Amino acid sequence: MQWCGVIAVVYLLGAQAAAAASTDVQHWINTHAQRSQSAELLSARSGVVGDLDGDARDDLAVLYTLRPDGIHGQRSERRYLAVFKRRGGTRNAPHYNRLYYHAHVLVGGAGVAEANRATILNKTVVVELLTPRAGDAACCPTRPATRRYRLTPRGLTLVKAAAKAGVGMK
Repeated sequence: MQWCGVIAVVYLLGAQAAAAASTDVQHWINTHAQRSQSAELLSARSGVVGDLDGDARDDLAVLYTLRPDGIHGQRSERRYLAVFKRRGGTRNAPHYNRLYYHAHVLVGGAGVAEANRATILNKTVVVELLTPRAGDAACCPTRPATRRYRLTPRGLTLVKAAAKAGVGMK
C-alpha cells in the first residue's frame, strides 16, 4: 500500500500514530536535506508499510528525493530509500509503536537510475526503477529493473539476485 502525504498516513496508521510517524519521518528527511545542503522535492515522496523485521508490526519504507540547494533540474536530484522501524515497549507507554529511523541508501539519480516505486514483500523492500540502456539520454533511462533490500541490524543490504536453475551450471 502506498501513501503520499499526511492524509494517507492517517488512514494507514491511525490518527495518533500518524501524527508521530509523519513528524518523525519529516524531521529525519529535513535533517538529511540540511546535512547534504539540499531540499526535498516533496511531490516525489512515496512510502509503503509492511513488516520488515518479523515482529508482526508494520514498519515504513520511504522513497524521497533531494535536490542540492541552488541547482535545478533532474540531473542533480538524488533518490533515497529510508526505513523506519516500529519499536516500543508496553501498549500504554508514551512511545509505544513509534517509528524510528533505521537506515537509508541511495537508490537513484543523476543519470544512474530512476527509482519509481517501492513495495514490501517477504520482509524485503523491492524498489522498481529504470536504468539506462545504451543510447538513452542521461535524463531518461528506459530499462526496467528491480533492486531488493533487506533490513540488517546495522542498515539495509542489497540482496543479490539468485541464479536461475540450470544457468551457468554444467
